[in-house]
Amino acid sequence: MTRTGAACRGSAVLALPASTVARFAPGGSTVGHATGTTCRLTLGAWSWPGLAGLLLTFDADSTDIEPAELRQALHSLRTRTSKGLAPDHVEP
Repeated sequence: MTRTGAACRGSAVLALPASTVARFAPGGSTVGHATGTTCRLTLGAWSWPGLAGLLLTFDADSTDIEPAELRQALHSLRTRTSKGLAPDHVEP
């Protein structure tokens, strides 16, 4: 799961049943059964932050996030969001 050209591909185990995720996963995604209550979602996007955003739309706990670029994008989004939510945040 690496970046090829303009496409980024990654995956995570989501705390949702595969049947639920499969109904809402974007085209080109792969949903694999992990347990009765979890699944592995593999999908692609045009950027790592975009891919991270797609994972967040499932509003579920996630583990085993791959590759490192996707984990870094999630960290970056967390940092940017935290700054925006800070009580002393001033709009530029």
